[in-house]
Parts: sequence; C-alpha cells; structure tokens
Amino acid sequence: MKLRTLVFLMTLILTAALVPADLPAQTPTPGMSTFDAPDAGTTPGSGFGTFPESINAAGSVTGRYIDSHNVSHGFLRTPAGDEFTAFDVPGAGTTAGSGQGTYPKSINQAGAITGHYTDSNNINHGFLRGPSGDKIITFDAPGAGKTQGSGQGTFPESINDAGVITGRYIDSHNVNHGFLRSASGDKLVTFDAPTAGKTAGTGQGTYPHGISNTAAITGHYLDSNNVSHGLLRP
Repeated sequence: MKLRTLVFLMTLILTAALVPADLPAQTPTPGMSTFDAPDAGTTPGSGFGTFPESINAAGSVTGRYIDSHNVSHGFLRTPAGDEFTAFDVPGAGTTAGSGQGTYPKSINQAGAITGHYTDSNNINHGFLRGPSGDKIITFDAPGAGKTQGSGQGTFPESINDAGVITGRYIDSHNVNHGFLRSASGDKLVTFDAPTAGKTAGTGQGTYPHGISNTAAITGHYLDSNNVSHGLLRP
C-alpha cells in the first residue's frame, strides 16, 4: 500500500508540473450578454428558443427563433441590442409542429442576409434579404429537387460583402451539390468536389460552408465511402 501511495503522489506532482502556471480560470467573460427573441417558444424540453447564426463586423446578428408552434422565423438584432426585427420569407410554411419557416444563415457587412426557407410542402428555397429589409428575393438552384415532403431544395450558407452567395442544393436523388450565385443574381454556377459521392439516397456530395470577399469557398464533401474531406475552391 505504501508503494502504491508513493506512485500516486509522484503522479500528482508530475501532472501539476505539466500544467501552465498562467492557465486562465473558468470565469464568465466580462460583458457577455444573453438574449431571446420576443416570441421564441419556452416550453420545457421542447427545443424551442433562439438560435443566432451569424454576426457581421458591425455587430449586427441574424438567426432564427422557433415559436411555441414549432415554426421558425428569422430575426435581425442591432449591434446595441436596442432593436430586434423578426421577419418571414413570403411563401415560408407555417404549419404547426412541422419545423417549417425561415432559416437565416449569414449576414454581410452591409446587412444583407441569406438563408433558406421551408415551404408548406417541405421543399427548401434560397432567399436574399436586402439591408433595409424592404425586399426579399427568393431563388432555386438549377437541378434542386422538388419532391413534396422530401426536404430537398436550395440551401444558401454564406454571403460575402460583395453580395456573392454560396451554399448547396439537394437534387431529386438526395445528393448534395455546391453552388455560387453572383451578387446580381444573373449567374448561378453549380459545382462538385472531384471525388464527392453521388450514390442516390445517401446524402453524399458537396457541402460549401463559407465564402471570402475574394469569392474563395470552403466546406466539405462526403465521398462514396461516406467519409468527409475538406475542400477549398479558389
């Protein structure tokens, strides 16, 4: 017993020596604040609530909230937090318990917001909300699936400061493909990572996540063995 105790004490001493002396304590971050959308659902155990997705350099935040009927709505919060604007894309589904609604994903420096909405047939479409909020444009990638109840469609993920959007679409075979939409909306280019899987019904394919101000795109792709790999499209 004495030998085991000695070994234990020596292990404690060695472990303590390996821990940096200046390791920061787990304390609350000064100035951190929390917030909730005014109409966010609060049912215990429901998973309802407020889900911020993106913040720009000015501090404006966008995201969504799920109301007490399990319908999603978009929001825009000002940097100071003194204004909180909720919005819905025209055509977004509102069926209670469906998970339908509006899903903002990214905001750029000018305050333009992109994301997707799920309609009453559970088909997804892209949208672009202008900085002033007075205009919302909807769009679909060529080749996006439209099977009712499938969850197929178009899913914008990121917008840069020039207004160029990237994201993915799910085709009628449930395979994912990337897209790049010009700022004016007159061009929408689709692309696939060279070895992305294309097996029907698997969810394989190409998943863009972010775009830089030079329009470089990063994300991941799922190959035919269902293994994920990173991608960078210059």
